[in-house]
Amino acid sequence: MSAPIEHLLRNAVAHGIEPPAGRAAAGKSEAGEIRLEVRQEGNEVVLVFADDGGGLDTERIVAKARACGLLADGRELSEREAAELIFQPGFSTAGVIDEISGRGVGLDVVRTEVASLGGRIDIDSTPGAGTRFTVHLPLTLALAQVVLVSVGPLKYAIPSSNVEQVLQVKPQALADAYSA
Repeated sequence: MSAPIEHLLRNAVAHGIEPPAGRAAAGKSEAGEIRLEVRQEGNEVVLVFADDGGGLDTERIVAKARACGLLADGRELSEREAAELIFQPGFSTAGVIDEISGRGVGLDVVRTEVASLGGRIDIDSTPGAGTRFTVHLPLTLALAQVVLVSVGPLKYAIPSSNVEQVLQVKPQALADAYSA
């Protein structure tokens, strides 16, 4: 997940957070805020990437999609459908290519990587208030507590939730158990 995390953070910096003057004009502090939250919800690990920027410019996104031939002229989209366009392969609204954006690597790479791990990504944007990307991944991909068991040269990691009791048996007691 390191590449998708880096990409989401780059996007928050390049596209989400407004320049200081624009933030001040909107009544915000000059410094933007990007939050990364990680939590467990049921059998999922949830990563939330949220910025307090300007939100998605869906008019610009739709115009770019029309210009690229991704969207037929005259077709109307809801805000959610317009937001989903940013996940199209190679899609970018960046006007300038630099170290942060416009590199031709779009959010489709993030969605593909998340999907390959059995997860999904949701987007929520509020004009003038920011954008939130929520990544849901199966808990099985996360760190888990296990009990390591050695049987001869083999080692097994058994999820601790499947283990009722762990006993350390002394060699003589084990020999007695085998003979009984």
